[in-house]
Amino acid sequence: MEHPISGRLYWDTTHAATPGWLLFLEGRPGDTPTMLPGFETRLPRDASHAEVAHLIGEMLRRETGHLLWQVQFTQIEDGPVYYFVAAYEGPA
Repeated sequence: MEHPISGRLYWDTTHAATPGWLLFLEGRPGDTPTMLPGFETRLPRDASHAEVAHLIGEMLRRETGHLLWQVQFTQIEDGPVYYFVAAYEGPA
């Protein structure tokens, strides 16, 4: 069975002295998004789409322990901010 995960990847310049990426997971409608504890600074702000997809997959894998088989995203704001939907296969 496919398990979808959605959220936003955000380039943050206020989190630490070094800017980096923060990942927020969406819950049920009306819930406040959950920020993952990881702060990624290895990938630059102007990363390619392939690098952004890989980063989302890696950050989610560290959080969930699941290897994702699909990551789709859209840049929604300058800054950059990306909205993503990722999926992994797991037991029904």
